[in-house]
Amino acid sequence: MKYSFLPFFIAGALTVNAQDVKEWLSLTPIPLEKPVLSEVKNVKDKVFTDALFTDYNNVNISDLTPDAGQSENRFHHLQWTIAQTQQDTIVAPENKGSYSLNYYAVYLTNTEWMSGSLNFRIFGNAEIYIDGQKKASVNGSQVTNRNIAHEWIPGKHTILVKTATKGGKVLFATFKADKEFAEAPVEFSLSPKRGKNIYDVLNGKRIGQIALSPSGQYAIVGIQDIIDGKSYHNTYVYRVADKEIVYTFYGNNVHNLQWIPEQDKLSFLQTEGNGQSLYSYDIDKQQQTCLIRKDPRIKNYTWSPDRSYLIYYDSENYSDPKWELRKLDGIQDRQAYFRNRSFLCKYDFATGLHSRLTWGNLSTSLMDISQDGKKLIFSTSRPVYNEYPYSKQNIYLLDMPTQKLDTLWLDRAYSVSCSFSPDGKQLLVTGGPSAFGKAGENIGKQPIANQYDLQLYLYDLASKQVKAISRNFNPSIEEAVWHKNGNIYLKVTDADFVRLYRYADGQYTRIDCPGDMILSTSFAGNANRMMYTASNTNYPARLYTLDLTDNRASMWDNPAAEQYKNIIFGEMKDWDYTYKKGTVIDGRYYLPANFDPNKKYPLIVYYYGGTTPVSRSFGGRWPFNLYTANGYVVYVLQPSGAIGYGQEFSARHQNNWCKITADEIIASTKAFTKAHPFIDASRIGCMGASYGGFTTEYLTTQTDIFACAISHAGISSISSYWGGGYWGYGYSTNASAHAFPWNRRDIYVDQSPLFNADQVKVPILLIHGTKDVNVPTNESVQFYTALKLLGKDAELVFVRDADHAVVDYNQRILWNNTILAYFAKYLKNQPAWWEHQFKDFNL
Repeated sequence: MKYSFLPFFIAGALTVNAQDVKEWLSLTPIPLEKPVLSEVKNVKDKVFTDALFTDYNNVNISDLTPDAGQSENRFHHLQWTIAQTQQDTIVAPENKGSYSLNYYAVYLTNTEWMSGSLNFRIFGNAEIYIDGQKKASVNGSQVTNRNIAHEWIPGKHTILVKTATKGGKVLFATFKADKEFAEAPVEFSLSPKRGKNIYDVLNGKRIGQIALSPSGQYAIVGIQDIIDGKSYHNTYVYRVADKEIVYTFYGNNVHNLQWIPEQDKLSFLQTEGNGQSLYSYDIDKQQQTCLIRKDPRIKNYTWSPDRSYLIYYDSENYSDPKWELRKLDGIQDRQAYFRNRSFLCKYDFATGLHSRLTWGNLSTSLMDISQDGKKLIFSTSRPVYNEYPYSKQNIYLLDMPTQKLDTLWLDRAYSVSCSFSPDGKQLLVTGGPSAFGKAGENIGKQPIANQYDLQLYLYDLASKQVKAISRNFNPSIEEAVWHKNGNIYLKVTDADFVRLYRYADGQYTRIDCPGDMILSTSFAGNANRMMYTASNTNYPARLYTLDLTDNRASMWDNPAAEQYKNIIFGEMKDWDYTYKKGTVIDGRYYLPANFDPNKKYPLIVYYYGGTTPVSRSFGGRWPFNLYTANGYVVYVLQPSGAIGYGQEFSARHQNNWCKITADEIIASTKAFTKAHPFIDASRIGCMGASYGGFTTEYLTTQTDIFACAISHAGISSISSYWGGGYWGYGYSTNASAHAFPWNRRDIYVDQSPLFNADQVKVPILLIHGTKDVNVPTNESVQFYTALKLLGKDAELVFVRDADHAVVDYNQRILWNNTILAYFAKYLKNQPAWWEHQFKDFNL
């Protein structure tokens, strides 16, 4: 782990009133010998001396995890034990006059930001490391004192000393906090067990692409390894039964890696010459074949199921990158991609000919190809600014042998996505509740459905009849696969879970398998087997196999196991609140790992308030287990308007803009606090991002139950976001249908935090990226302006060049620390971290 500190070194005497480090861990000594020809002078006229032992002998510090009684994974002959000490001074065993390389380690834990010094008395040669970063070197045979001043971010820190010694006294260490932190708790220990930190969130192994071969015998598994923000990609082809790697693709030398239909053969594109070559690889024969050589057109492809042709896109860009003046051709022309067009093309393997399949002024999007390869379904869409919901979709059926085109739907107001049934006679359609008029709606007394609450339909191509099959099924459909075994398999948003279901014989059956959050899925086309990745609130993504015959799941791989072996998590518990009859606010809360029910804890309340639930994700932008590791209880709730709880519940999002949800959040927070006596009601903070940032800002105008609030990229004026956000007016089709600034001032003015700035009762931190194209930066600027003119306690922090989310590695660390420092100031009465990070200038 690495931290950004500003250390400096001062040689001096031992500090008084210091806390001695009494115990250390010791790694098995490593015998050292001088290099051959050590008496020969090098080009700098120097011979090898004993003082150079630590310079030229080492074990990679980042590979070490000090833990008593444990061997190092990469160095099984080396084991950590408790070091021998005399009066708190480490004493190494005598080594018969020869040098050995010794590593000593201890952990320092601090629960609040602080500054303080480690003072070392070193007997000989040594290097000192804090959290993997070298802080000092000591070369010489004399006793040396070395004082290391340091700024300690809250958490557990690894202090490691590397020495070259012949035995006897090695080192003695003390710690002294700076005067203003004299009462701050600091603890030394020998255990690597700790809570989650921001580096765990940003680094480590991630599962990328997964794809089962048609027979289910082989699997493509992509692994991304992030180390200090740098990504390394490898893609492996495994035999599923014994996990043997049969082929490896290193780095990004190939792309569009996929299985050839009906065969356990791979295909991929590779850049060669001035184009792309398409290769196949036969696993059984270990034979690679070039199918298309150095083609300048094919940059992506989809196989026809009968393997007779490829479908690929040809793109055209009608924008002028050097424009000085530009007239917008409609609202969406503000978006950089709007003048791009893409069209379907075909490569025929029998003739080797390329052909253009689609033309016109609208992009065409491939939806699916029938199993026999004879039918192709694609769509176009265009904006229609004077008719709700402001777009029209056409869906076409193309007969590939005859090139005859049928129009399935013309000028659809609500877009859908379609795929063929295995026999090609039906379409499996996903779309909003209003995709086929009232057929899919089940919104009770609510006037307008939430089109993000995706439903499932069956469409018969012969009779042209549609059947809504999910209107009484509460989860929202994310993915749907019609398998050759006749079942339809679904990945769905089910409350704050993402789960698997099977639809057969008119019934939905949940597949009970490990994982609260199903992340990605892959089905074997010709076998009753699938693979999926899933995470939980207390573990990262793992890879599973699932037998579709008996629904038995088995964990197949856990790439992050080593990374998380010493990280501990507190409990996560469900807690629902009945707000009113018919309205249950689904909630859960996270506890610190060392939770003591007799203590009082500060509370962070998190919500979205928009149309999607806050899922049970492991990491993401808001890693709740990271906040609990910093001593907070976190309460997450799902107010009205979220999908996954049924259409009536999600339809409440329309024309709401926190009128309902704010009251639900306030009431739920009060009830949660009352029901849990370990919460300090005077130390409650709230936060949210985007629509959740709007929710936060609105809450500060409605209640004083929060000690502080944080809004990232929040909306302060509904009207300026509606007109100024790239997707503002489009999102409003599901947030404020048929409501505009000129006909619903009660929404656009009365519900906007900006127009209620004088009612803000809570200190608030606004954070915003300077290149946010979703919620323009001005949304925070104008709210900050109002609050400062009103004399309110408000801060605004810009994230340079960041878009709607902060993705840069170093910025993510600073952004995370900003959030924790602000909460520490208001919820822990510890302002030092905030004041250190954001020093006030006399401007």
